[in-house]
Amino acid sequence: MIEGIFIFLPLKAHVPGGNPILLPMRPGPNDWGDLMRRSWLSILICGSLVIAISMGVRQVSGLFLRPVAMDIGLSREAFGIAVALQNLVWGLSQPFTGLLADRHGARPVTMVCGALYLAGLALAAMAPNAIVFALGLGVLCGLGQSGTAFAVVLAVIGRAAPVERRSAALGLSSTAGSVGIFVLVPAASGLLDLVDWRTAMLILAALAGLTMPLALALNEAATDQRAAPATPARTVIGAAGSDRDYWLLNLGFAVCGFQLAFIATYLPVILVDRGLPVATGAAVLAAIGAFNILGTYLAGLAGGRWLKTHVLAALYLARAAAIVAFLALPLSSSSAIAFGAVMGLLWTGTVPLTSGLVADLWGSRNLGFLFGVVYVGHQIGAFAGAWAAGLAFDRTGSFDVIWIAAIAAGVLAAICHLMLDVSPRALAMAERPPF
Repeated sequence: MIEGIFIFLPLKAHVPGGNPILLPMRPGPNDWGDLMRRSWLSILICGSLVIAISMGVRQVSGLFLRPVAMDIGLSREAFGIAVALQNLVWGLSQPFTGLLADRHGARPVTMVCGALYLAGLALAAMAPNAIVFALGLGVLCGLGQSGTAFAVVLAVIGRAAPVERRSAALGLSSTAGSVGIFVLVPAASGLLDLVDWRTAMLILAALAGLTMPLALALNEAATDQRAAPATPARTVIGAAGSDRDYWLLNLGFAVCGFQLAFIATYLPVILVDRGLPVATGAAVLAAIGAFNILGTYLAGLAGGRWLKTHVLAALYLARAAAIVAFLALPLSSSSAIAFGAVMGLLWTGTVPLTSGLVADLWGSRNLGFLFGVVYVGHQIGAFAGAWAAGLAFDRTGSFDVIWIAAIAAGVLAAICHLMLDVSPRALAMAERPPF
C-alpha cells in the first residue's frame, strides 16, 4: 500500500458562490492503477539510462590501452590486470549491493555507486603509475558498476514491472546497455582523436556522475510491491545454494563473462596487430553495441515465448560458431565488423534470460541478491578472460589458446543450461498470491 499520496481534484466546496477549489482526496482503485503504471515505467526509463551509461563507459576501456600504455608504461598484462580487477571487484561486491538494494531500495545504492564510479574514473585519469590506475579503474570503478549496472537495476525493474511484462521489460532495459555501447564507443574514439586520454577519461567520469540524479527515480515505494517480509539472506542463499541448478547457472554465466571480457578488451588491439586501422577496432565495438540493441531485446522476447534455458543454450552455441568462423575466414575490416555484428546479436542477450531464470526459479523478492551471486560467477569469468588473455599474449605472443578456450567454454555453457530443471522452487512459490 502506498501511504501519504493524495490526488487534488476540483470539487465544489461550501463557499460563497460555489466556486470549485482543490481539495485533497485519496486515490481510488483506478487512480492507484495509473500511479503504479507511471511509477514502474519511470523506473524502467531511468533505470535503463543508468545501465546505458554504466555499461557504455565500461565498454570503452579497450580503446585506452595503447595511449595509457605509452603514457605511463603499462604492459598489456598490467592493463589487463586493471580491467580484470574491475570485473572481480564488481563481481565480489555484487551480492552485497544486491542485498542492500533488496532490503533498502535501489535508489540509495545506485546513488552511492554512481559516486564511486565517477571517483574511480577521475582517479584513473590522474594516475601517475600502474598501481593508482588499477586502484581507480579496477577497484573504485568495479564498486561503482556493482550498483549501476545490471544486477541492482534489473532487480528493481523486475520487481516493479507487472509479471506478464517482466521478460520484455528486462529485455528492454538490458538493451539499454547496448545503446550505451553503440553511442559511447564511437564517441570515446572521437574524443581520443581530439584530446589526450586523461581528458577523455575525465569527460567519461562526468558522464558516469549522471547516474546519481537518474537514480532518484528508482523508488520502489511507489510501485505495487506488497511482498512478504524479507526472508533472511542466510535462508535465501541456503535454499538456492543447495540447488545444483543454481550453480549450473553460475557456471554458464561465468562463460559469458570470460568470452565478453576477452573480446571487448583485446579485439581492438588484436586487429591493429594484424594490420587493420585503429578505426576498425572502434567500428567493431560499435557494431557489437548496435546489433546488441536488437539482439538483447529479441532475447528478452524469446525468453517470454520459449524456455529460457533453450534460448540460452542456443546463444552460447551460436557464439562458439561465430568465433570459429571469424578465425577460419581471411581477416579484413569487413570480416571483423561482420564478426562484431554477429557477436552483438549474442552479446548481452544472456542477461535478461539469466536474471529472468533466477526470478522464475527462486522468486523476484530476492532477485538483486541471488542474481548478484550469479553475477559473481560472470565476473570471475570476466577476470579470467581479461587477465589470462594478457598473460597468454605476453608469454606466447598469441591469443590462440584463449580463442580455443572461448569456443570450448561456449559448448560447455550450452550443456549446463540444457541440464537445468525449470520448475519454480519454494522461494518463488511463496511469493505467489494465495488462491
